Amino acid sequence: MVGKIDIPSFKVKYKDVFHLKNMYVMLHEYLTEEGFFGPGQKPGSQEGHVDVETMYMEKFVQKGLHQGGKEMWIWWRTYKKPETKYSGFYRYRLDFDVHVVYLTDIEVIHLGKKMKINSGEIEFFIRPYIEYDYDNKWEKHWLLKHVLKTYASRVFQHEFYKREKELWREAYRFQAKIKKYLQLRTFIPTPEPFHPAIYGYGE
Repeated sequence: MVGKIDIPSFKVKYKDVFHLKNMYVMLHEYLTEEGFFGPGQKPGSQEGHVDVETMYMEKFVQKGLHQGGKEMWIWWRTYKKPETKYSGFYRYRLDFDVHVVYLTDIEVIHLGKKMKINSGEIEFFIRPYIEYDYDNKWEKHWLLKHVLKTYASRVFQHEFYKREKELWREAYRFQAKIKKYLQLRTFIPTPEPFHPAIYGYGE
């Protein structure tokens, strides 16, 4: 049985217009650049993350029964090997779910050109955690399986504490990337040009 250390999760909810396809590609490329890979991939491979998506579901809702539009569920399951000498014992896991409701296609004018985008309500769920003995080598060993929990909770306590903070920061940056794309408020400082107030201190 794979051991698991839970880390606080994140959620982002948005209701307005957006471009679903562009956002899908952007988030996929971001996770690739950050070193996350699918269950059947090797770290650092360039296979296009073909197995990251474990579920894609669409359901059409009649407007007379509901607000209409399309409902979608997308599940991504990604992993990452931390660059430490203990990476054979544990790894990062990031579960990413997207739930879309009332999705409809609309047309807008942007920079004098007509383009198709989407309108609806979209919610993102980001759940990071650490998996140890993910290949069950210890669990299958006649002797090591008896000391696995003690080893993980005592010997690796300090190491896991550091890695929990590191993975939490990675998940937080991923959340900030989503918010930035949707132009929502984030709490990661971004550099801005300094313009002194014309009449002294601003109120």
